[in-house]
Amino acid sequence: MTENKKTEYLNRLTTIHNGKRFIDDYLQGSGNELKEKFWSDNSSSRLAFDLYSWIPGVQFEKQLPGVICSKSGPAGVPNMDVFVELHDTLLFIESKYTESANLSYTEGEKPNLSKAYWSESLHGKLKLEERFYGQAEIAHKFSQFCKSIQSDIDRLLSGRKQNPWKWFDVKQETCHLFGIIFYALNARKDEETKKYICDSKYKGTKKLVLCNIIWRMDEDDFTLKEDSLPAIFEKKAKNLINEILGNCFDFQIHTVQKVMESRNFYGLNFKESKSFEKDNLVIEQMNQYKDCKPKR
Repeated sequence: MTENKKTEYLNRLTTIHNGKRFIDDYLQGSGNELKEKFWSDNSSSRLAFDLYSWIPGVQFEKQLPGVICSKSGPAGVPNMDVFVELHDTLLFIESKYTESANLSYTEGEKPNLSKAYWSESLHGKLKLEERFYGQAEIAHKFSQFCKSIQSDIDRLLSGRKQNPWKWFDVKQETCHLFGIIFYALNARKDEETKKYICDSKYKGTKKLVLCNIIWRMDEDDFTLKEDSLPAIFEKKAKNLINEILGNCFDFQIHTVQKVMESRNFYGLNFKESKSFEKDNLVIEQMNQYKDCKPKR
């Protein structure tokens, strides 16, 4: 990135908008996005900034509750790339650009979901219920979901030379599902008792939507047939969270190309909106990402 372009983005990141600066979002996140990632030609965080920063009230690197791995608390927390509270929807967005193109897989290699989400005994550490903020019923349902998805992974990817859904990070999506559930339940540590609590049962006053929005590469398989891993995960994730929180959750998979052409994406007009702190349209600002040629 040129120095002039870097200066342009720094100015946009530090501009006060609706009483806040976007740079503060990135600095509070645990992903160190501004250290190197944001300034790379392959940056999914910068792509997300260009695509979503015009939306009033949008937040980047939103921290959600993480699984409690020890007495000291979560080992890490999910950072949601984009979060915005709309009129009737809480919209969580995971943004992907060239990550799938830069992944390498050997024959038979497949993702394995973290044992923290399903194992009854984790190396002598906290029991499953304790890792789920004391919510035994949710712990049971979530662990069964993970075991089911892992079985699907093993079945669909066994013997394959390549993973046709590299753009779909099933481990990360599982982490985000956990975060959304316990964000809705207001999970946190009580400052007086020092115990972890969930003190508000989500009543479904707003719809919860998790969107996986990916820049489509030429070789990406987006057919999403019924027996594809993303389609199976999508269906089971909807069933899981709707069972836990009530009929209030939706999971969607879209391409960036489709979203930026939309005039009504959950009420948001991407095609005709102007870029944040720029004179051009969002769709014009996104042209810079079309020519990226990641190594494969």
